[in-house]
Amino acid sequence: MKFRKIDISTWDRSEHYTWFTKHNRCKINMTMQLDVTNLIKTIKQNKLRCYPVFAYITSKILNRHDEFKMNYDKNGNLGVYDVIHPRYPIFHDSDKRISILWTDYSEDFRTFYGHFISDVNEYGENRSMSAKGEFPHNCFDVSCLPWSSFTSFDCPPTTDTVWLPPFIMVGKFFKNGEKFLLPVSLSVHHAACDGYHVSKFFEQFQDLAADFAKLI
Repeated sequence: MKFRKIDISTWDRSEHYTWFTKHNRCKINMTMQLDVTNLIKTIKQNKLRCYPVFAYITSKILNRHDEFKMNYDKNGNLGVYDVIHPRYPIFHDSDKRISILWTDYSEDFRTFYGHFISDVNEYGENRSMSAKGEFPHNCFDVSCLPWSSFTSFDCPPTTDTVWLPPFIMVGKFFKNGEKFLLPVSLSVHHAACDGYHVSKFFEQFQDLAADFAKLI
């Protein structure tokens, strides 16, 4: 894990960061229903689980862009990590509660998928909000709501803390004519990202979903 500290005095986004952390604290939340027809076909043909596939696609996109990898280190310094890993909840049907895991990101899908399944098998039954142990600082949050489709989703913070890592929620995919659509919600802090970066996330998610077979 490498961390590149940002020098705010020379940073080209310094004014935006100050504005959205000091004067107008806000987040950008956007939801789109994406065409995942080819992706669902690929998942079924290869007998894959949806959750790790969605986590991989999300991780792959976020790791392409410094704006999504921005965070504070353990000493409170602002900077950009060279890689970020998905942190995600595991639902326990027996008591309707969750545990929280994280998995090392790998650009190679099969490697990541294997790590994800291994983590769930080894730690998934641990009843803890840190079931795998202490989280690394370079994590973002991704979750799945397989019971419901939605047209918007928001999970606002209840404190004044500036929380920079992205939060992604994926809902229940559904059929619309001949297509399968997947609701995907992205929440980012405006201090790190603008609408342009959010739009690129959804554009690239759609592209990866359409050609996912090439990544297997």
